Amino acid sequence: MQNPILSKIRIYPIKSLSHVELTESEVGTHSLLYDRQYAMIDETGRVMNGKRNPRVNLLQANYNLKDRKVSFINKETKHEESFDLDKGNKELDEFISDFFDTPLRLVENNLGQFMDIPKESSVTIVSTESLRFLEKRMDGYSIESLRLRFRPTIEISGVPPFWEETLYEDIGIGIKFKIGDVTMVGVSPRARCNVPPQNPETGELERSFVADMLKARNELLTEHSYLLELGRTTYFLTMNTFVPKSELGKRISIGDKLIVGTKEELPFRSIYG
Repeated sequence: MQNPILSKIRIYPIKSLSHVELTESEVGTHSLLYDRQYAMIDETGRVMNGKRNPRVNLLQANYNLKDRKVSFINKETKHEESFDLDKGNKELDEFISDFFDTPLRLVENNLGQFMDIPKESSVTIVSTESLRFLEKRMDGYSIESLRLRFRPTIEISGVPPFWEETLYEDIGIGIKFKIGDVTMVGVSPRARCNVPPQNPETGELERSFVADMLKARNELLTEHSYLLELGRTTYFLTMNTFVPKSELGKRISIGDKLIVGTKEELPFRSIYG
């Protein structure tokens, strides 16, 4: 019997850096509060992330979000410095610029614009059993390593592997569901990029990762699987999820049930990024 329960919440206050694990979270604008609220950008406006520079894996960030503070630890040197999370903090900007050896500044946006897919998918969902399935079939990758590589916002227990993909219907059609009192809409499975193959501790590229994951994922596919219709490979994990503006200020908590609702026509074209 399936009994989908919210079992883990993680947010990533500075895009591409460390997570904060929560027992409950308030919903912000199209996202969870504080999730990807900050980003490091260069002089051209491009965001610093793992796609551009694997050194993001070597910078540990510890947060005090209530007091708007962050501590950075260089994993190579163990050097630590603390800063206020304020716009235009020159000392903070100099620290991250020196670490990445390129001019950077920290910017803030609380409207979900620093998500990989702004607005249409600010929350990603995975089931614990999906991660366990991959852990068992991908030699050398622990369930926590997989969490750090794929960076899901919400984890669901009480369901079989890849159950979360049943929250997808078709292009332009989502599945509405509720976690506690918060309504969300499943938009599409997420196709993955070149970041998960990076070791989350060292940034080193592990070249067999994608092939190993594809082999594991293909075990549960049939020739009629819609994943094959979405892309040339089955390199997908987690569900893209839309959070309507109407949910602003509501809360989700560990232990909340996920209740599946009806199909819903999306206000945008379904996405696979």
